[in-house]
Amino acid sequence: MACDAYYSEHDVLHPPKDRCALREIESRTAREVAIIGMSTTLFGVANLLVAAWCIKRLGVKTALLIQIFWPAVRLAIQNWGAMTGGARGILIMQASQIITIVGGPNGYVLALNSFVTDVVNPEARTGALGQIQGCMMLGAAVGFLVGGVVGDAFGILAPFRITLLLFLLCCVYVALALPALPIDKKNTGTRKKPVGLMRFFGPLGIFAPQKWTLRDGRTSRQYGALMLGIGVFLAILATGYLNTLLQMYATTAFGFGTSANGYLIFMYSSLRGLYLYLAFPRIINIGRRWLQPPNGEATKIETAASEPAGTSPNEVEIADPMDAETEPLNPPQRENEEETFAFDLLYARCSLLVDGILTGLCVFVSEGWQMYIVAVLLPLAAGTGSASKGSILQMIPSKDRVDALSGITLVENIARLSTSKYTSTFFSLHGVKKADNEKSRCSDSYSPLWRK
Repeated sequence: MACDAYYSEHDVLHPPKDRCALREIESRTAREVAIIGMSTTLFGVANLLVAAWCIKRLGVKTALLIQIFWPAVRLAIQNWGAMTGGARGILIMQASQIITIVGGPNGYVLALNSFVTDVVNPEARTGALGQIQGCMMLGAAVGFLVGGVVGDAFGILAPFRITLLLFLLCCVYVALALPALPIDKKNTGTRKKPVGLMRFFGPLGIFAPQKWTLRDGRTSRQYGALMLGIGVFLAILATGYLNTLLQMYATTAFGFGTSANGYLIFMYSSLRGLYLYLAFPRIINIGRRWLQPPNGEATKIETAASEPAGTSPNEVEIADPMDAETEPLNPPQRENEEETFAFDLLYARCSLLVDGILTGLCVFVSEGWQMYIVAVLLPLAAGTGSASKGSILQMIPSKDRVDALSGITLVENIARLSTSKYTSTFFSLHGVKKADNEKSRCSDSYSPLWRK
C-alpha cells in the first residue's frame, strides 16, 4: 500500500526492477507501521480498563465474547481498507484501530488469563499462564505461515478475509463451549475505591507499596510488586523489539518476501509456543520441588520458628501515597493458597539473563540463513512474562487478581510501545542502504548489524 501510494504521488520514469525497493518507500512503510503499532498500544491501554470493568461487572465469559467480537468488526473495516489500497487504504487501516478500545488483544488476553486463574488450582497458575501464552504463540505461528502462503497464492486480501472468518468462529466457540463462571462479588462493590493520585493510575495502582500485617500485629511496607513491575518493564524495553526487528531487518537487508518472513516468524513463534506449553510448566514444577522441602514438616517447623517476625501477603492493603497514615486492614484470607513464587522469581531472573545474552548475540547476524538460527535460539529464554504474572498473583490479595493481571499487562504494553517506537523510528530515519543497480546489488554484501 505504501508502494502504491508513492507511485501515485510521484512520477517515476524508470522504476527499479523491484519497484518497491526504494528507501523512501521503506521509510514510509516503517513510519506507517509505527503509527499502527503505537495507536494499537495506546488504545490497548483503554481496552484493558474496559475489559477489566466487563470482567468484574458482566463475568469472564461475557467479557471474553465482547473482546473477541469487536476485533472482528475492526477486521471487516480493515478488509475495506485493504481493498481500497494506497494512502486512503492506509488511513482506513490506521483509523480502524480505535475500535481496539472496546475490544482487542489486550482485552481477550486479560479475559483468558482471568479465566485460567479462576479454574485451575493456585499452585498450577504459573504453569497454566505459560501454557495459555504458548497456545497463543502457536496460533500466531500458524497464522504467520498460512497468512504468508495464502497471501502469495491468492493475494493480500485473502488473509484478511480468513482472519475475519476465524474471529467469528471463535465467538461461536466461546459462546457454546466455555462455562459461565459466577461473578466475584468481591470485585464489584465491597472494595474500597482508591483516593488521591491513585485514582488516576488505574491498574498501575497494584504496584503501589503495600502495608503487610505481621503476625505479631506490627505493620511493614513492602515493595515486592513494585520491583517486579519495574523488572518486567525494563526486560521488555531491552528485548521486546526482537519480534519486529526480525521481520523488518530480514525484509530490508536480506530481501525476505511474504513467504520467507512467514517461515521465519513461524519458526520463532512455534518453537516459543511449544517451549511454553510443554517445557515451561514442567520446569516450574521441578524447580519448586528442588527449591522447597519435599514434605511439609520442614516448612511447618520453619514457620513456627519465625512466627513473631513472619509476614503474610494474605493480609495486604495497597498503601495510599496521599494518606500514608492509614491503618492496614485485614482482607479475607486466601482459600488454602500457599506461597510458591520463590522459584518463579528465580526463573524470571534466569530467563532475563539468557534473553539478554541471546539478544546481544543477534547483532552479529550478517547472512540471511543466520536469521533462522536466531529464530531457533531466542525461544529458549521464554517464560519471563508468565513467571512474573504467577508471582504477582501471589503477592497481592486474591480479590485484586483482575487488577494485578491488568496492571502487569499495562506495564508490558507501555514497554512495548517504547521499544517499538524506537525500532520503527530507527528504520524510518536510517533504513538499510540498498544497491542502486543490479551490479552493486550482486557485489555489495551486507555487513553485520553491529558494524552499522
